[in-house]
Amino acid sequence: SVKERETMAENEITGANADNAVNTEVAASTDAAAAGAVTVTTGTAGQDENLLKQIRDMTARQLFWQRITSCAVVGVFLVLLAAVVILVPKVTTTLSNIDRVTMDVSGSVGEINTMVAEMTDASSGLGGLVEDNAEKLTEAVNNLAGIDFEGLNKAIQDLQDAVGPMAAFFNRFK
Repeated sequence: SVKERETMAENEITGANADNAVNTEVAASTDAAAAGAVTVTTGTAGQDENLLKQIRDMTARQLFWQRITSCAVVGVFLVLLAAVVILVPKVTTTLSNIDRVTMDVSGSVGEINTMVAEMTDASSGLGGLVEDNAEKLTEAVNNLAGIDFEGLNKAIQDLQDAVGPMAAFFNRFK
């Protein structure tokens, strides 16, 4: 800054030989100050060169760090850009898939609700069917229980004994 340079110049002058020393002036006109320009004048050429060398070195360091900062900002920007380019399509696809699955689940839940309602209606209808036909079913079971299976088996055996020789006779003509 200007004050640091002014202080450095004053320190150099006070340490120099009194015959060669010229007071350092910092002059800034109101027009120059408004434009941001400050004029520094010194007494000797050696002091001017030293001051210019310091300013050059400081400017070179600032430029070095500004370049590093710029490279870092560009690097961060590129990383963010790559992340956006890679992640946005995947996120969009994932959200689309989630939306599709949600729609499928919603449709399936609707179908399940319909099936449950139909099964409830069918079970109530089945209960009524059983109640309506309970007498007929009881009568059919009693009739099946009343069948004489031993007599039926004997009749089947007798029929087989009577028809068996006749079937063997007709099988010869085939």
